[in-house]
Amino acid sequence: MSGAGLLQPLRYTALERVRVPRPVDRLDALAAMVRGKGVFDLGALDETAIDAKRGDDNWLHARLCREAAWVVGIDNSKRLPAEGMETAANGRIIHADIFDLGPVVERHGRPDVIVAGELIEHLPDTEGFLRSLRANAALRGCTFVFSTPNACCWHNGLVGLAGCESMHEDHLQIYSYKTLRTLFARAGIELESLTPCHARFQEMIGGSRGLARLGVRGFQGLVNGLEYACPMLAGGWVGVARL
Repeated sequence: MSGAGLLQPLRYTALERVRVPRPVDRLDALAAMVRGKGVFDLGALDETAIDAKRGDDNWLHARLCREAAWVVGIDNSKRLPAEGMETAANGRIIHADIFDLGPVVERHGRPDVIVAGELIEHLPDTEGFLRSLRANAALRGCTFVFSTPNACCWHNGLVGLAGCESMHEDHLQIYSYKTLRTLFARAGIELESLTPCHARFQEMIGGSRGLARLGVRGFQGLVNGLEYACPMLAGGWVGVARL
């Protein structure tokens, strides 16, 4: 992301101007940050769409495997076989606890990058999770990269006009630019950058046909244009932090 998301000091006033760069593609940005590196991919199975995504370009874990030196995915899903899952010549997903990565480091080695793609909005205690990463001496100095939906996004406002809300049933919270800044500060983790990312409606596109699919694609195009004009209302955030 070329350092474009470098953070400014905040006063937390209502009309404070926040400077953010133009939105990026979430998957492209995350994949670029792991090139040639050892990676832990937290919540890797992506069970909400695993069957649909394994054969295309929209499964983050597969994208990471193509770019990284090695990838160990970590998940506790009941859909994951007890012995884990080989996903690529350099990738696998194992059963483990994301709140206790020490045993994974002992078994597979210390990662250069820890990736949490669309994960923190699912956690009942995100600050506790971040503190667990910070407290793990084996991870000190690792790069932590994440993506998460934006609480203040164009598409939720637009569908809200029709009395709807676009939110997955497993989402427990949703973050804005400032709440992410606060969250990481309270967890004692240095947040280095926050960059907007475009909304993508791949599951809706994949699950629709004919005119409905054209309609979803058209809505995505409209939203992406609005995001470019006003990045603070983009679909999500890609963040980089140092543990």
